[in-house]
Amino acid sequence: MQAKDLGTRGVLSPIEEENPIVLIQKKLQSLEESGELQRHQQRLQQKTKAAVERPKPVEGLTKTEKVRVFYYDPTFVVQEDIKDHLGQVIHKKGTKINPLETVSLSEDLLFIDGDDLGQKLWAFDRIQKAAASNQKSVISHQKNNKVRLILVKGEPLALSEEWGAPVYFDQGGVLVKKLGIRHIPALVRQASSEEGLERIKEVKNDTSSTQRPSRGDCPPKGSLLRIEEGGV
Repeated sequence: MQAKDLGTRGVLSPIEEENPIVLIQKKLQSLEESGELQRHQQRLQQKTKAAVERPKPVEGLTKTEKVRVFYYDPTFVVQEDIKDHLGQVIHKKGTKINPLETVSLSEDLLFIDGDDLGQKLWAFDRIQKAAASNQKSVISHQKNNKVRLILVKGEPLALSEEWGAPVYFDQGGVLVKKLGIRHIPALVRQASSEEGLERIKEVKNDTSSTQRPSRGDCPPKGSLLRIEEGGV
């Protein structure tokens, strides 16, 4: 196939549209001269600061009316062979793995509403008792400190400054959804050896299915997370 120059027919007009980059530069210069650009930047800074100081509350949670205890099983099934850097298979597809059988939960997780004074006082008391039993400072971010405070509502930075210790926030409710927490306050800790031998009241796995195994079907001791809602 060959192309031929058939010449020019009709009237040709030059491109009169302004270069879009130049147009944007002029627009920004105009906004800067009028002060609108600075005002816009200030609004963005204020909005970002407000979101950091008071994140969006986790939805769907209510205050506990009675104590509820259940257990979470973190066991998951390997979807494909996992290999090391040498190509050796570490875990075959279909293998069930429970992270708690290898790595223990170093801290208890305490979920509270940071706007509820009663829950804050209760949480502070729990942390004091945990610190006393651990012979550490009242609140510390050390790895072996027994309680990590996580807000589902409120101002984590302000509370952290007030207590002089790290305070976390469950952004988007990722943790409470994963663990099946519906009411707060809630305390999450690794089940003790004795509890691992007891009949499990409720076991929640990654698919959120509920199982009620017999005594002999209980997972290995210490391989569950014990979740207690309430107690204030």
